[in-house]
Amino acid sequence: MNHRQRIASIVSVISAAALTLGAASAASASDASSSTERTAAAVEKATGAAGIAPAPASGTTIPRRSTEDAKTLAATGDTVSITLPGTKNVTGTKAGKNTTVFPGAAKATDLAIQPTTDGGVRALAVLKDSAAPREQRYDIGLPDGARLVKLNTGAVAAIAKNGTLLGGFATPWAKDAHGNPVPTSYRLDGNTLIQSVRITDSTAFPVVADPKWLTGASVGATAGMAGGCAAGALAGGVGCIPGAVSSGVVGAVGGAITGLLS
Repeated sequence: MNHRQRIASIVSVISAAALTLGAASAASASDASSSTERTAAAVEKATGAAGIAPAPASGTTIPRRSTEDAKTLAATGDTVSITLPGTKNVTGTKAGKNTTVFPGAAKATDLAIQPTTDGGVRALAVLKDSAAPREQRYDIGLPDGARLVKLNTGAVAAIAKNGTLLGGFATPWAKDAHGNPVPTSYRLDGNTLIQSVRITDSTAFPVVADPKWLTGASVGATAGMAGGCAAGALAGGVGCIPGAVSSGVVGAVGGAITGLLS
């Protein structure tokens, strides 16, 4: 083989390698896109598409990465932040009707965010197989002195220091790949919202579970609230925050809040 032939052979090998790498890269990107679309489809099958807003409400921010917070507003105009339970820094991709997906943000788990037509925001965990964690922890940033209170429906209200209802998380739900309900519940660790799901041998993956935030405007105004009862004694639940009753809570407020957050 002469000099020119050797050069031609080397160029041919390099070109073939470049083509192979390019094809592999394109295939990888295509696979990632398909995975994201599948996750969005699973999420929107579980949530339905009718409640997904084409754009976030004013004051609501959808994070670009899984390590950033989702932000929305309380009834007082204060910012409420929701930290996603991801363990990896993943870029979000919009798919489906308007679902932002963070693929592989936690062990065997995709995360997702949707803006909702009622002015709220929905965070979602998509458990891809049995290796996924059974608990998801969402750190909730509230105004100074505010706290989360679990209601007797399983929903969680956010109550300001003065007893005003800021908003809350609707009663939790989870569904498997066939649309069957998966037992789920919230518990609180300070202002950390923890959603647990109970997986059985018959559970079909992926499992979709969501905490959905509703602002005080969408929860409280409809109830015609004059004050800020958390849930209470009025409805056989956890009782009112001290000071709330004296602020003029009407007798139906307890039931109204629990109903609106259901």
